[in-house]
Amino acid sequence: MQQNNNSDEAIIRHILEGNTEGFALLVERHANSLQHFVSRIIAVPEESEEVVMDAFLAAYQHLEDYDAERAPFVVWLRRIAFNTATHHLRVRQPQFVPIADNWAEGSHTSDADLDCLLSNGSTDMVGLLDDALERLSPEERTLIHLFYTDERPLREISFILDCSVTALTSRLHRIRKKLYVLIKRLSNENQ
Repeated sequence: MQQNNNSDEAIIRHILEGNTEGFALLVERHANSLQHFVSRIIAVPEESEEVVMDAFLAAYQHLEDYDAERAPFVVWLRRIAFNTATHHLRVRQPQFVPIADNWAEGSHTSDADLDCLLSNGSTDMVGLLDDALERLSPEERTLIHLFYTDERPLREISFILDCSVTALTSRLHRIRKKLYVLIKRLSNENQ
């Protein structure tokens, strides 16, 4: 199979052969989507831009480790960006609501109740959902955005977040229950 000379993999091959200027093309090609991805994890624009630059630098430094058979370059780059962003946030030590604190309240909630609440498209519900999403950890929020907003396949998400598909399925279920509890609490606070 002949590979396109303009593909990410071809550009990477040229970079590894010594044509380092080609990395600028990869940055130009993927900067906007990576910025969008990171801005969902880190809301402060200056900080998210810094994380994107750090992620590109880390990708460049570890380019020889990239394996096109494991994942497309953009997915590998998102994995680096995710790790860079979560490390950045850990240094700042934010406070998020742990799942365990909410589990008892939401543990007996049926999937039908969850679907009904989370699919309610009213303006009030959208606002409550946005507030609840902000209270999730960056890892939880990223998983929700990748799966529900970006509609990425679980296999791709498992590579980015470095965990099994089975673990992701379980996390998604727990996060949905956590969102249910958070939305109920926020709704009661607003009454």
